Amino acid sequence: MKKRRKATTAQHGHPQHMAKVGTHSHDAAVHEQQLERDAAMDAMGLGNLGTTGKTIMWIVGAVFFACAIAALLVLIVIK
Repeated sequence: MKKRRKATTAQHGHPQHMAKVGTHSHDAAVHEQQLERDAAMDAMGLGNLGTTGKTIMWIVGAVFFACAIAALLVLIVIK
């Protein structure tokens, strides 16, 4: 049996070959998710808000959602 060669790496620790076509690195996936979140905020008209404004709007939305769930549960129990 022949011995297998180890994959050689460059001095910076990365393999010499390119990634397979169609594969995304973790950084590319994170960047894509950030673009999608930004597009969703733009669609809601909140694209130009700062980080604090976006955080406040997410908290208000979560409270609204929780109240809606609680109201549905109350309606189910009363019926």
